[in-house]
Amino acid sequence: MEIKNENHGMMVWTKVALEDIIKKMPFRVRKIYSDNGSEFINAHVERFCRENWIGFTRSRPYRKNDAPYVESKNWSLARAYVGWRRYDTEEELRILERLLRLITIRPNLFMPHMKLVSRERVRSKFIRQYEMDTPLNRVLRVTEDEKTKEHFKTLRQRIDIVSLSREIERLSEELSLAYGNKLRDLIMLNLNLISKRFYFEERRGPKCPCIKDLTLFQFS
Repeated sequence: MEIKNENHGMMVWTKVALEDIIKKMPFRVRKIYSDNGSEFINAHVERFCRENWIGFTRSRPYRKNDAPYVESKNWSLARAYVGWRRYDTEEELRILERLLRLITIRPNLFMPHMKLVSRERVRSKFIRQYEMDTPLNRVLRVTEDEKTKEHFKTLRQRIDIVSLSREIERLSEELSLAYGNKLRDLIMLNLNLISKRFYFEERRGPKCPCIKDLTLFQFS
């Protein structure tokens, strides 16, 4: 039952996250392409896409290279800042919300990314051409809404990239500190539980619990 409730929570959170992302997009979202995770393949996301007239497709099962460009961002836009740790406290959530917002701003406004423009096959070789530009400049070239253009231009001029980078580093350190404090509290909790277990076992008799029965440090 606990696993089922956790999966249901992930489905609802994914739907809420998609709603927030689409509201902030400077253009209309026409299609969503996801992998085969249960957080995407569920009735909540399907209903959300149907109600908002958004197409929904998915990659092939067990073909993680179907979306290589997106998968490549798992390191540069996520793991490089937050690692592979599990964050599950309110304090960590508040830090993550601020950190991820800043991480999104820096590459979209200031950092150029390589994009495939054309691919031509010449005999046995493929000739590829790429362009280097920031995502913001690409959006400004295709959008027709002058209000949106002016908004993002003003945003880029108002943000200092040096101060932004320093704030990202500070929040990353704050997140690591919060995780370390949580880890210390969990260790102390497990040690207290083991101490109490030994105490009650001694009072009951000389029988000592086996080492394999101890649940020391069993947490995510």
